[in-house]
Amino acid sequence: MPASDSLPTAIEHEACDAAASGNQRVDTNGDGKPDIVRVMSGGREVCRVVDLNHDDKPDSFIYLEANGTIRRRESDFDRDGRVDEIAYYVGGIIARKDRETNLDGKLDTWDFYEGGKIHHRMRDSDGDGRVDQWWTWPNPDRIECAVIAADHNRDGRPDPNNVVDACSLNGPATASGSADGGTPALAASAPPGTGSAAAPANDAGMAASGSGDAGVVPKAAPSTTASASAATSSSTADAGKSAAASAASPSAAKGATTEPKKETK
Repeated sequence: MPASDSLPTAIEHEACDAAASGNQRVDTNGDGKPDIVRVMSGGREVCRVVDLNHDDKPDSFIYLEANGTIRRRESDFDRDGRVDEIAYYVGGIIARKDRETNLDGKLDTWDFYEGGKIHHRMRDSDGDGRVDQWWTWPNPDRIECAVIAADHNRDGRPDPNNVVDACSLNGPATASGSADGGTPALAASAPPGTGSAAAPANDAGMAASGSGDAGVVPKAAPSTTASASAATSSSTADAGKSAAASAASPSAAKGATTEPKKETK
């Protein structure tokens, strides 16, 4: 895992000029306003601005490599006009997600993927600028079975006696490490979604062949009652997008697969 102090906390928007001349604009609902803007440069699409909920604020910005595969996606899940998540892709496959989940305007959750599947997560659950949770998935095909370690003594390292196994044979362990089937206290402020190998349609219908990015997380205040199982399993609720999203795909004409749908509140 990377060092905690090397993780970015600032949400930095990458420029994507939707107003530039020569862009391609698509009106999906016939209201006379573009819902999808393909920003063109040198005869190719370099990025895309998408508003498929028709609130005149971008839902996502999608950035493309020269060969047309996705390299970056910025998403706004709570419709406040600000980016909540930045996803990075390598060769069109999800590699990392940086997320803001506690309404303070700073990144606090960092998910890392291997082969398009969630591998580990680092999280600042209380917004103090220090990582205090480390999530791992022994079996990335079972995203509900996270193992969560926490730092309660604030020494910057996981505490051996503060580990939650969401799929313990005897029921989830409590924060003290006992397996009594109770609600794991360490997951109280956990973001609810992760990613898996599946690739359902996303908010923008963006094609990223083999991206394997199945889970997205809306920005939300931490819950003090959520369990680790609930926190990880909710990502399976992602579903396909509408026909408009399919039409939005930069590779739709090529029959490419689509990226995952975003959640909104």
